[in-house]
Amino acid sequence: MAKALDADRLRAALAAVKEKDVEAAIQQLAPMVSRRRFTRPSGRLAEPLEIDEITGWLTSALDDPTADDAPFLVERAYYKLRRYRTDDRR
Repeated sequence: MAKALDADRLRAALAAVKEKDVEAAIQQLAPMVSRRRFTRPSGRLAEPLEIDEITGWLTSALDDPTADDAPFLVERAYYKLRRYRTDDRR
């Protein structure tokens, strides 16, 4: 069984995604990502389908933060959001 993720951070990240505040969501998810890797910025805004996908991943992780796949879902959301950063801290 995986270590439980921080439910408060997941809730805050989910709320930020719903408000389209990419940077706030990234800041909430960053402490839960075990490895950091380089990501190329896409230079475009996330499409509604991608936001729905990220929202789904975070909701699934929040529903069961101790699930084996919860850390993977958080990492997917984190790296997807990093592609759409609005500032130069890539």
